[in-house]
Amino acid sequence: MTEKGRGMIDFARGFMPALDAATATVRQTGNLDGAKVGIALTLEPKTACLAEAVASLGAEVSVFGSGHSTKTEVVDALTEEGIAVFAETGADRVRVDLLRDRFIDVGNQYLCDDGASITRRLHRDRRDALKHLKGVAEETTSGVRPLRVMEQNGVLEVPCIAVNDARSKVLFDNVYGTGQSVVMAVLDATNMQMSGASVVVVGYGKVGRGIAAAARGLGGRVTVTEIDPVAALRAHHDGFEVAPVADAIGQADFVITATGIAHTLTAEHVAKMREGTVIAVGGAGPPEFDPSIGPPLSGGDTVRPNVRAWRTPGGTTVFVVADGYCANTTAGEGNPIEIMDLSLALQLRALDHLAGNDLPVGVHLLPDEIDDEVAASQLAASGLVIDIPSQEQAEATRSW
Repeated sequence: MTEKGRGMIDFARGFMPALDAATATVRQTGNLDGAKVGIALTLEPKTACLAEAVASLGAEVSVFGSGHSTKTEVVDALTEEGIAVFAETGADRVRVDLLRDRFIDVGNQYLCDDGASITRRLHRDRRDALKHLKGVAEETTSGVRPLRVMEQNGVLEVPCIAVNDARSKVLFDNVYGTGQSVVMAVLDATNMQMSGASVVVVGYGKVGRGIAAAARGLGGRVTVTEIDPVAALRAHHDGFEVAPVADAIGQADFVITATGIAHTLTAEHVAKMREGTVIAVGGAGPPEFDPSIGPPLSGGDTVRPNVRAWRTPGGTTVFVVADGYCANTTAGEGNPIEIMDLSLALQLRALDHLAGNDLPVGVHLLPDEIDDEVAASQLAASGLVIDIPSQEQAEATRSW
């Protein structure tokens, strides 16, 4: 198992030039040498590359992962390298909570977080360990949102970098990465065809845009639902049908949420679906799909790996992918390697920026120059060259 995991990690590392470049840059600063760094991201080969990169810089690294998305082979490979791993494939909620608290007990100074899950637990329930934390690098839209709310409410106590909002992350990971990986995970899990199918995408932020584009690219007939008039108008201009979710789902073959907001899709919606509709989540996982609201569903039999059948009181059967967790990380291996190369390089640079600067408490953007350097490193590895502004152009940008 260790050999298999090592092969998976090494394969991914071979397609991650931006992470390699970021590692070389951070090695020169020495900011992470001796630091305690925790990584609480989906535990699979690509994030393992980040863990090993941080460890190679002299940091004491620990890793936490959820039971539904952790890859056992990766756990074994990291453990053999001396990295503390608090994750088990298939761990139930009670076991995951125990592993999470053991991860927190390490007393990490810097944290790569996903969904602000560890950060929120530290502030709410584990304030004894909050004193060790010096900074957070947050990976996702669903994590940056609550961090900003915490900041507005005056309860955030550490500086946080919104890695998600870096251009090299949000314009690529959210759109191209999640869009492709969610659709492919749903199709792989169900063994169904997208071409000709009716697809409802709930939410048209960057993730929703990616999912809608990927579904249309595979021949799906896509309808977008939204609560934001600007996002809805953009979907219309992008050539998609736009309708209220209650109207759209009645004839859908696939319903995929992409909001990152709890209670986006409920059992009340399921009651309006037709026989055989496939439900999947591309946003933040439970309770984005919340079957506890509305007429109770029965059944829950596993009909394929990562697919359960549920019945409405009216007798309609629907199929839920990955128990409502993010389809791409639970029923698949997450976003493509080349996309995560950018995101994880940004995570590493964010950790270095936190360790090398005395940032005030609050949610911060990653400096543009770091964002540009990460993008440039992947361009260079791809053999791509861009223009340099002339002196006249540079002066024109400063004129009024």
